[in-house]
Amino acid sequence: MHSVEYIMKKIFIIHENEEWVDPLEKELKIIDAPYEKWHMNSKTIDMSIAPPLGVFYNRMSASSHTRGHRYAPEYTATVLDWLEYHNRRVINNSKALNLELSKSLQYKELKKEGIKVPETIFAKGKEQIINLGKNFRLPFLIKHNRAGKGLGIKLFKEYKSFEESILNDEFIESVDGITLIQEYIKSKTKTIIRTEFIDSEFLYAVQVDTSGGFELCPADTCNLKEEYCPGNATGNKFMILENFNNPIIKKYIKLLKNNDIEIAGIEFIEDENGQIFTYDINTNTNYNSIAESLIDLKGMRTISSFLFKELSKIS
Repeated sequence: MHSVEYIMKKIFIIHENEEWVDPLEKELKIIDAPYEKWHMNSKTIDMSIAPPLGVFYNRMSASSHTRGHRYAPEYTATVLDWLEYHNRRVINNSKALNLELSKSLQYKELKKEGIKVPETIFAKGKEQIINLGKNFRLPFLIKHNRAGKGLGIKLFKEYKSFEESILNDEFIESVDGITLIQEYIKSKTKTIIRTEFIDSEFLYAVQVDTSGGFELCPADTCNLKEEYCPGNATGNKFMILENFNNPIIKKYIKLLKNNDIEIAGIEFIEDENGQIFTYDINTNTNYNSIAESLIDLKGMRTISSFLFKELSKIS
């Protein structure tokens, strides 16, 4: 016989990083929403029985292995299959998880919607990376296929340093063994734009200063250092652009709906000629509290309201 706690409908947060869930947890408590956290590196789930009633929000991250949670995404995939088999309400379902874990799949879906992506090739193993890189136009980047947090991103302006870097014992391959070799898009402002979506609708856009490098995670726990960024009027690395409007937003919304993605951040860069290149879809999105302190919209507050609304529909 199941306990009352198990059969009461709740919001279930599927994740692997407590620090990234904390801001959402605070918002859920404010509205008195019943919730339970399922940490995919420690949670034991009996999939021989039907899942509990509720809304299941998948916040699995492609960078989980950097926190010692190597197989959390694979376990999450199994859990999502179980939930979907039993027709539970899943936000950012197995299709969304697949995109989170693969840049190659992201680019395929982006191109299907006519969205321009940087020229990219995919390689496995040091020998293949070097052979393909030697024939790729300089300057170029390498990055991990299963990424997050700017994993594996390095810029090369000449082939000698590229080959030396790949052959170095400290070179780390992507956890899935696939490395991207990608054209470097130069932005005249040294910024990128991150567009945020909740309930598959546009929330706001954030300008991110890239002058300090490629690790652009917006979560407060990713930004512990005090850094002054002259590219943003606030001096913060992240600055929300009020009244942002661009035709790319409609294409992003179509892509998200076609892939069952309801909450995401999508990043693009505008080159010196004004062309937009989209290079990342992040279905485990976080928000920067300093940037949000200057506007009324709050990412995690909007998510908590969305989850509570969806929970009310469950019977």
